[in-house]
Amino acid sequence: MAWWEQVEPKGRVRVPVDRLSFDFENPRFTPEKKPTSSTDAAVIAHLAASADLGELLQSISASGYVDIEPLIVIGRGEELVVLEGNRRLAALKALRNPELATAGKLSVPDISPSYAATLHEVSVYRVIDEADARDLIGFKHINGAQAWDAYAKALYATRWLNIERKKRELTGSGLTIVDIANRMGDKHDTIYRIVTAAYVLEQAEQAGCFRVDDRAKNNFSFSHLYTALTYPEFRDFLGMAPPQRTADPDPKPIPGEKLSDLRQLLLWLYGSRAERLEPVVRTQNPDLARLKRVVGDPRSRRVLLERGNLDEAIESTVTATERFEKNLVDAEQSLKNAQSSLDGYNGSDATLLEIGRSVFDKARLILRAMNSAHEDISANAVSRKDGPGAD
Repeated sequence: MAWWEQVEPKGRVRVPVDRLSFDFENPRFTPEKKPTSSTDAAVIAHLAASADLGELLQSISASGYVDIEPLIVIGRGEELVVLEGNRRLAALKALRNPELATAGKLSVPDISPSYAATLHEVSVYRVIDEADARDLIGFKHINGAQAWDAYAKALYATRWLNIERKKRELTGSGLTIVDIANRMGDKHDTIYRIVTAAYVLEQAEQAGCFRVDDRAKNNFSFSHLYTALTYPEFRDFLGMAPPQRTADPDPKPIPGEKLSDLRQLLLWLYGSRAERLEPVVRTQNPDLARLKRVVGDPRSRRVLLERGNLDEAIESTVTATERFEKNLVDAEQSLKNAQSSLDGYNGSDATLLEIGRSVFDKARLILRAMNSAHEDISANAVSRKDGPGAD
């Protein structure tokens, strides 16, 4: 019998800190943000770098461990694993063991003997099944005060939905994405969108199209993907069906023949370290909107595929009429600015005078061409009105 079976289930009890294990399956440990191993030293080092562990050490050192909220734990094999409260467990273990603190490059503050005495045991609440803790953990970290980043939220909600799908297959009863969203307090379809994006990434990785850990930048901007998938231009490019937000997202949302396009989109969003490709989306605003415009235009998309330059591709989306309109409006504004500062010309600079004459000549040629085009349109309109078949 495992030692933890002596810990009463569904009741608050105290256990020694050293007998508690970290949850290496913690959704906070997303594929691009995982500890280097499952050892205490590696987990503490990771949380020190990613979860402000130093601040928690400072707080506990100043006040002792305030044992108000129990850690939520579950038995796995011979271990009692912390499902909720890994950051608190890391702080307690680091304060109790200087070697673990050193591994995490943490500075351990001085702590009084009375406060140090609070570090030995901690209250836990043991659940028999992870489902017993899912609502609490999900609400706390998805819409609550201690929210995870978007990718961690997506992985947690996706894992939950997958479990519920299997329940429905076996028993005919299980939660839907709408049920899960309601339990998480989501009123804006956020859960649906991030789960859809998580499925897209999972499909890409399974098909060998893309790996999150191969992205060009250290930071993984998951929001680029789940925001892109809300736009028809990107969904059409990937062959995705229109979203049905009252139904569960498709676990394989991209048709097989579109996987090469999925790879291309993910490279545009995230690049590839192995292929030495930089993403064309440097910042979500404005680059994602610019990419959307290019993806929705076959000619511009071709330019981006061949040149790999978003600026050039965007330029190709602009029609001749739009270019002329912009240049003409810009020219007028520049001339207004020149006119307002005309007192800055004293007549001594012949070069500036020559530039002024050139501007005048160009303006006259432009106006002559515009008048000619306007007269042609007017003449054609009269011809259509008075020609054969006119009343």
